[in-house]
This record gives sequence, structure tokens and C-alpha cells, in this order.
Amino acid sequence: MFRRVHLVAEALRTHFGVPALGNKRNPFNELIYIILSSKTPGNRYQEAYAALRKRYPRADDLAEALPRSIQSTIRFAGLAKKRAFQIRAIAQRLRAEFGRVTLPPLARMDDATAERFLVSLPGVGLKMARCVLMYSLDRPVFPVDNHCYRICTRLGWADGRPWSKATANRLQGGIPPELRKPIHVGMVLLGREYCLPRSPRCLGCPLLKHCPTGKRVVATSERVAHLEMVTVSF
Repeated sequence: MFRRVHLVAEALRTHFGVPALGNKRNPFNELIYIILSSKTPGNRYQEAYAALRKRYPRADDLAEALPRSIQSTIRFAGLAKKRAFQIRAIAQRLRAEFGRVTLPPLARMDDATAERFLVSLPGVGLKMARCVLMYSLDRPVFPVDNHCYRICTRLGWADGRPWSKATANRLQGGIPPELRKPIHVGMVLLGREYCLPRSPRCLGCPLLKHCPTGKRVVATSERVAHLEMVTVSF
């Protein structure tokens, strides 16, 4: 277990609660939602998801759709060509596997089997798979996205090396199962508002007292401010 993990979880819960982030209870819908959300601003991927569902209300329609038609529907969210081919390929694979475009059969699988199946789908990585398992099936997993990995590194839970499956598994294993979802949701919100990739807002961060990186940043800022005051006084 990581240093102060329960205190970190409580600080995140107190500040943010555990709000819904727009994720979907249907696992196929959630997978599409996560694909569209990767590296895309919130308002754009939510609009892209809504546009895609409006044009293709039946999941099976995506298996027959032309990639260029999917691409034109989600173009404004970015990476449209890549995502269009991926979405269609996933739909076709699921139809071949289950007879229709669906993912509810995951509910009959254990966590490890469901995860292996999801990462076998075209372009689906471990983070996407665990988001589907966590949000749609309430499985006790910890998806490690960019926000989570950055915050875990600054907390001292990760060493900052390039992301790997081994690192993601170690982070998941260090967090008690009942805390994985609230910590993930809290870290996503923290990463958007406070723990930014550059110029983090450490002074107002709800995790400041638990974060060695934040304490160093604040201490350095205070020293700089003090030196500037001394310089001005002379």
C-alpha cells in the first residue's frame, strides 16, 4: 500500500466527491466514449459521442458504416480517421464474436478474462479496458491515465519512468480495491484543475499536505518571493 493512500482518498473525496464524469453503464458505449475522450477536451469528445450515437443509434450500424462516414461525424474531436477505423473494426470484431455488436457478455467473465478480451480488441489498451470494467461493470480496477500517472509520480507512488503495464499493475496493486474508483475519479478532476502537466497549482491543491512534490514547489516559490522582496528593499 502506498504512503497515505487512505488520506489521499479522503482528501479527494472531500474536495470533489465522486461525481459522474459522463461515463456510460453500457460497456460498448463506454468503450466508444473512452476512445473519443483520449487526448481530447471534454466538451469536444462529449459532443462527438452524442453526434455518433445520433447518426448511428444502433451499435450494429457501426459495423456496416463506411469509415469516412464515421470520420465525418466525429471530425471536430480530432484524430477522426484513426478513431473511425478503430470503431468500425471493433464493431465488426464484436459482431463476429457475439453475433451482434455488444459487450454485456463481459459481465459473465472474471476480471482477468474480461480485461484480456478487451485489450485484444483493435487499438484498445489497458487504460481503456480498465475504464470499461470500472465504470460499466463496477470492477475494482484502477485505470492509469495521464492524470493519474502524473499525480502518482508527484505523490511518490511512481518513479516517473515511461508508462508500462508493469507500472500500471503495481499502482493498481498498491491501492485497496474499494478506493480505486474514488481515487481514479478524484485524480482525473485534480489533474484537470490543479495538478497540471506544467505550472501546477500546488498552493490551492487539496493534496498539498500529502504531496512531497507540491511541498517543494511551494517552498521554492516562497523562497523566490522572499528573495525578490529583499532585493526590492535594497
